[in-house]
Amino acid sequence: MMMNELKMTEIKPLSWTELEMLVNDLKKEHTNKGLTDVETKILKGVFDDKTYRDLAEEIRTEEQSIKNAASSLFKILSEQTGEKIGKSNLITALARYRDNSQTFDHNNKPQTQQSNKVLELVIEVGIDDLTPEKIDKINNLIQKIAKDNTIKPIMKLKGSIRLFLEGSEDGLQRLADLHQSGELQALLNELKSDDIPEIIVKKAEFTTDAKVIKKAELIKAIREGTIDKKTLQQVDLSGADLSEADLIGAALIEADLIEADLIEADLRGAILRGAFLSRAFLIEANLRGAILRGAFLRGADLSRTNLSRAILIEADLSAADLSGAILRRANLSVAILREAILSGAILREAILSGAFLGWAILREADLREADLRGAILREADLREADLRGANLIEANLSGANLSGAEVENAIFTGATGITPEQKQDLIRRGAIFGDNSNDRSKVLV
Repeated sequence: MMMNELKMTEIKPLSWTELEMLVNDLKKEHTNKGLTDVETKILKGVFDDKTYRDLAEEIRTEEQSIKNAASSLFKILSEQTGEKIGKSNLITALARYRDNSQTFDHNNKPQTQQSNKVLELVIEVGIDDLTPEKIDKINNLIQKIAKDNTIKPIMKLKGSIRLFLEGSEDGLQRLADLHQSGELQALLNELKSDDIPEIIVKKAEFTTDAKVIKKAELIKAIREGTIDKKTLQQVDLSGADLSEADLIGAALIEADLIEADLIEADLRGAILRGAFLSRAFLIEANLRGAILRGAFLRGADLSRTNLSRAILIEADLSAADLSGAILRRANLSVAILREAILSGAILREAILSGAFLGWAILREADLREADLRGAILREADLREADLRGANLIEANLSGANLSGAEVENAIFTGATGITPEQKQDLIRRGAIFGDNSNDRSKVLV
């Protein structure tokens, strides 16, 4: 195969119609959902070179909301195209992707025959921080070279990065042959993105590793519903693609789900006690009533996840993204939520007693009637949060930002870290401190 077969030709500009259709298709491939009205307006605004402020005025919403929606969309596009996409390079990057896709797909027949084989690809990458996004970019390059968009990792191991790939018979064999001829590494280096400076291919061979095959079969069995979900304790599912999987009531006690893709998975009532879910993707998953006591969820993406009535006692959610998550009546006693993002989360009647929420972002969160007794909220962002009826007895609020928060009937008795001026302001706004300081006649109006 000639090297220039994969090179891009002159980039032609995208029309608005092309852009809208391409982005809609890319998002649908990633989330099974097309563009929303707001996303379409944002896209058109970027196409017309408008600022986020202009768009916010047109749509009559906050500029930050526009930025957040745009950021989420750009993240999806980046993952789908294998190139970091932002407002400034959206049009040119997608034009490149369109032209590249046409080059790779030209006269190719769809490859639907899945292979039972597993290809072990061992590579070294000249970066220290190999995030899931960067692994996805590498996989996108592999898909293009193999001319097979069904190829994907079923298992990822660190060190010299070992990707165990599944896909069509033709696609996997093509990769193995290209490695044998020495072309695979050259193609990867030619097509790589700027944030992956060097790729060294160490191995590309079909494997008979029993553990790998067992893992692949396990994932397949979960997806096909042919496994007893009560037998999944301590299984290794790290990096597994279990998006939209039916795991209702599954016993995943101490299971390894690090960096697993559980987007929109159904985990209602699942038992995940002590499970390892660090950096896992649980976006819009359903974990209603799930037991996650002592689970490790550091850096996990739980945005818009349903965790109503879930048990998260002593769980570690440090730096986790829980923006827009539903945690109504969830039990997060003594949980660690350091630097967690809970913007817009619904925590009504949630139990957060003794929880560590230092530096957490709880802006516009619904904390009505939540139990925050003894919680540590040092430097927490509680701007515009709804704390009506919440119990903050003996909570630590040193440096917490409560501007714009609704505090009517919230109990702050024994809370620390509140200045006299803040205390009077909170009382004026309806907070209760349980001492004679709540004599409203003494509060200046």
